[in-house]
Amino acid sequence: MSIGTARQHALGDHICHQAQQYADRVNQSELAISCRNLTLSKVRYQGYVAAMYPIVVGFNRALIRSIAKVDHVREHRLVKYLCEQLQEEQDHNAMWRRKMEELHIDHEALYLDLENYLAKFSDQQLDNMTEQVLEAARIDITKVTPGAFPDPVVPEPVLALYHYLYKTAIDPAIHYWEHFACQTAVECIIYSVVSESVYPGVSQREELNPGRSTLIWWKEHASQGSEDGEKRTDEEKHLEMARLAMNRSEKANQLHDQILSRAEDAMRLFAGTAICHDQDYATFTVTPYL
Repeated sequence: MSIGTARQHALGDHICHQAQQYADRVNQSELAISCRNLTLSKVRYQGYVAAMYPIVVGFNRALIRSIAKVDHVREHRLVKYLCEQLQEEQDHNAMWRRKMEELHIDHEALYLDLENYLAKFSDQQLDNMTEQVLEAARIDITKVTPGAFPDPVVPEPVLALYHYLYKTAIDPAIHYWEHFACQTAVECIIYSVVSESVYPGVSQREELNPGRSTLIWWKEHASQGSEDGEKRTDEEKHLEMARLAMNRSEKANQLHDQILSRAEDAMRLFAGTAICHDQDYATFTVTPYL
């Protein structure tokens, strides 16, 4: 199922349509093509999985913080939905760690290095460095490593998106629906890229898929996750609920352009986390974590 196939006036439709455009860019990247063509090397795949770990856990960090922005009285149904999503996402985080373990990647060492690296900088410095990466992405999505983050522990767009999602979650000047749109947009891109490129490429190669845990996260986020091919997957249901929530929110649609602008920056950064591997994957050395 393609998420958002036609441009509509409602915010949720617009976000999903825009996300599909960025997913198309990622699916055209050399990394995605080599995955589909079954030529992606194991070490490069390990590097991609390791480099994405901050985004996987950063998504949840931001989700947890963002819930505090929601009016739990007037938006009680939304709070319930977000709490259910959080439980699901915590399970997905555990799936990713099991994937890393089966691929012999030390996720605890990587996370410790991430914490220590980010602790070197103030919030303002992280804001500034993230904005520099965004400025580069707005000019050319294929050049998202401008050297803003000194000696980055993972690729720059990963660091930038990790901070960007946290900022949209906690900054009182940023409306909750802006953050919600950012996270939904990222999930839409993931669904399309995993369905078209990652799942087909990984599931057919034993060296990239040595056990059930290495495949389950991808399957949970792909159209192929439906056992019979007819019922919608949980991820498809979740994306549809998010789209409808944005479509139906009067406040969200009042802030349509503001929210779309914020979400598109998240899309740029997330697309960059994959596209940067075409030129710069060698700058992230996964070897210390193997």
